[in-house]
Amino acid sequence: MHPLWEALLNLLFPRRPGCPLCGRAGPADLCPACRQLLADWAAKPKCRVCGRPLALPEQQAVLCGRCRRRLPPFELARAAGPYEGGLRQAIHLLKYRGRKSLAPLLGQIMAASLPAHSPLRDAQLVLPVPMARGRLRERGFNQAELLAASTARCLNLPLANRLLVKSFDTPPQTGLNRQQRQQNLQGAFQVTAPAQIAGRRILLVDDVFTTGATAAAVAGLLKQHGAAGVYVLTAANTEQDRAGSKC
Repeated sequence: MHPLWEALLNLLFPRRPGCPLCGRAGPADLCPACRQLLADWAAKPKCRVCGRPLALPEQQAVLCGRCRRRLPPFELARAAGPYEGGLRQAIHLLKYRGRKSLAPLLGQIMAASLPAHSPLRDAQLVLPVPMARGRLRERGFNQAELLAASTARCLNLPLANRLLVKSFDTPPQTGLNRQQRQQNLQGAFQVTAPAQIAGRRILLVDDVFTTGATAAAVAGLLKQHGAAGVYVLTAANTEQDRAGSKC
């Protein structure tokens, strides 16, 4: 949505105080349901590497089935919550309705979801997953860049939003399985300044972790250019570990 139109709509239809995620009426703070959603997610046992909630029979496992079969090129991936409820609604409003005012809140939730001694807090540089020029012109903004900027401020880390670019538009990832997503992304990303990547620990930020294909493609590229480690932080995670699941 064009900023002028958004400003006009806000003037004509001012938003009522309420939960900034789900919009439930009440004080301008997270409602009990959204707080519980995030708390329940934080308490779930997760894969040590990719951060997917573990399936019930594997709750004592350290790695999910997919990571046991093949470790991804990133060191660690974590999400602030599940792709459900108010969190999913807020991401949709940001991504598809242009509600950019939600990015600072989501970034704060993402940063706050990290434990005090999380390796993700030891990153030296924050990079958003880039968007190809055609898609960027169509949408008008990159939601991952907005989330990365907010997260970087909260964690007091430098943001580098030009070191990584997406060279061409790829078909939408929605509905594709992990192998199809990997094929879809081959050669799509480029590092513009390898010297600024080499030897540094990178925090890669995106809106949703679905199959991990995008995070893996970017992390592999950053590692090829000498990154000392790649850590992934997203606002939401869509899946849990299941035998034969599309991850």
